[in-house]
Amino acid sequence: MNAAKPAGSALEQHAAWTGKRVPAVEQVRPGLWSVPTVIPDNPLRYVIAYVVELDDGIALIDTGWVDYRSWESLQAGIAATGHSAADVRYILLTHSHIDHHGLSARVKAASGAQIGMHTDEYAALRDIRVSSRHDDAKGWLTARGADQDFLTGLAGRHAFADAQDSLIAPDFFIPDGSHPLPGRPDITAIWTPGHTQGHLCFHFESDRVLVSGDHVLPRITPHISRAPMFDDDAVGSYLGSLAAIGKVDVDEVLPAHEYRFVDLSARVADLLDHHRVRLDEIEGAVANGAQSTWDVAQVISWSRGWNGTQGMMRHTAVSETYTHLRHLERTGRLQRTPSGVDSWMPRD
Repeated sequence: MNAAKPAGSALEQHAAWTGKRVPAVEQVRPGLWSVPTVIPDNPLRYVIAYVVELDDGIALIDTGWVDYRSWESLQAGIAATGHSAADVRYILLTHSHIDHHGLSARVKAASGAQIGMHTDEYAALRDIRVSSRHDDAKGWLTARGADQDFLTGLAGRHAFADAQDSLIAPDFFIPDGSHPLPGRPDITAIWTPGHTQGHLCFHFESDRVLVSGDHVLPRITPHISRAPMFDDDAVGSYLGSLAAIGKVDVDEVLPAHEYRFVDLSARVADLLDHHRVRLDEIEGAVANGAQSTWDVAQVISWSRGWNGTQGMMRHTAVSETYTHLRHLERTGRLQRTPSGVDSWMPRD
């Protein structure tokens, strides 16, 4: 899959990403700043929050990871824009993953900021707290055909479960097509389910930019995984909302990771093609005799190879495989036994 071309204004940000550094705070447009916030001990290195200037303070789009070093990084980044965490009036969340929602409670405590997310994202947030538990994860992986050595090696809780429990509820909900910031009718929320059920992008119409969260990234495709409460066609939801966002007319895309880029429609076309190839590969694996989700995951391609996926990364790989299998089932290309351990087969 080809990487997107960095925006002309983002060459330093792109150089920092390729050089494995955390980039500097940058003013992207008047009253809009990119604020990279460190993710300690993680190959992603940082998540990019965005500061939006308001008449009576600022808004934040996403906050950062739950860690004191991330909090220090976010405070320093906001200060570089000429503001402080106490000035935050609103927090708009693209989604509720820890690297995006993790510092919301700290920001709210410092400022009294109101937190907004999509209604489906709040339902997913509650659901993730349950599904992070060891027994639920072990039972789900058993049904996917996971081998006993892997199940035995599972920790009592996912490492992030305690942090996930600290994520706080929203103060208001952000419907699709709404304008979530007072005095800024040019900023529109766009519901983009897939990476999570309630993922949102934010279209700055006057500035001709799109804050894309994890929905569209310049180099990688976002993880599309199961959530028990929404055990539907997550891949289908993602492909549909991806195609729709590709029609938004903007000059620059402001993602949550890596670097700002141009040509949204070309990047969307590349991502759609990636998933087409992935679905064909998975269907082919089943046609060649792979039966359980675990069996399929072992024989399809991964950037680090199957042996390079361990622990939570392997759990994630199985989850991603499962959602693609579910899409193939929903679209009539595969079928499976109705109960017990997954047994996938070509459609009769």
